[in-house]
Amino acid sequence: MDTTATGSETPSFEELVELIRLRLRPVLWSRWGVEVGSDVCSEVEEYAWKHHERLLAMSNPLGYLYRVSQSKARRYTRWLRRTDFPEHFPDIAHDDPELHDTMQLLATLTPDQRSCVLLTHGFGWAYDDVAELLGMTRSAVNNHIHRGMNRVRAAQPSETIDRPLNHPEPLNQIQETAT
Repeated sequence: MDTTATGSETPSFEELVELIRLRLRPVLWSRWGVEVGSDVCSEVEEYAWKHHERLLAMSNPLGYLYRVSQSKARRYTRWLRRTDFPEHFPDIAHDDPELHDTMQLLATLTPDQRSCVLLTHGFGWAYDDVAELLGMTRSAVNNHIHRGMNRVRAAQPSETIDRPLNHPEPLNQIQETAT
């Protein structure tokens, strides 16, 4: 993975912040949800500003900042102040029933599975890029994606997903009850 926005050997601080926002924020969102992920991203940017000289000399500053984000996220998830990734989404959270169902499915995955699946299938990252940023081997990323996708494929929407009360039943169920 190219660690700079311009391809030069050492990025400027502005390029590092851009990389944090483009490459690290999706990881944080997929790991801890949008709310906690955004807050942690802000704290990581603050940390990057305070330690920018040391970070700019590193070969993989995003990997290091991902590790920093894990420490920063502890205060949000400790003592049940906030959950990592919501296990249940309220009925009014999404107007689109398919989005609601997708979010419910993603909530059933482990954090590593969810991060790997979202980064590769949702954001189009290469397995090697995900492995480098998350500090895993490529085979570990492959295993997380394989297991996560198997879990998603095996889930039956009527059994594992609570359909929101404000959404109508799927069209095929309405047609079956009408006959």
